[in-house]
Amino acid sequence: MERSAGQSNDEWFAEHVMELVEKYPNQWVGISGGKVICSSASKWGAKSAAKKAAGGQDYSLYFIEPSMLQMGFARAKAPPQEPPK
Repeated sequence: MERSAGQSNDEWFAEHVMELVEKYPNQWVGISGGKVICSSASKWGAKSAAKKAAGGQDYSLYFIEPSMLQMGFARAKAPPQEPPK
C-alpha cells in the first residue's frame, strides 16, 4: 500500500478503501505519504497520534465505516489512456 508519485492522500484513500475497511472498521485512520500512520477509535486519539507520526508532513484523517463499500466510496481504476497520435 505505497503511494504513487504525485498522488494525494485522498486519491490514495480512494484506491485503498477496500483494504482499509477490512483492517480498520469503525476506526479513525491517519494517512500520510501513501501509508496508514495511525488508527484509533476516537478522532482526537487519531489526530494526536497522526501529528506525532507525520513528523511535520501533511496528513489526512478518515473514519472507516464498513458501509463505505456500499455507499460507492471504492472507485474503479480508470482504464489506461492511449498515447496521442
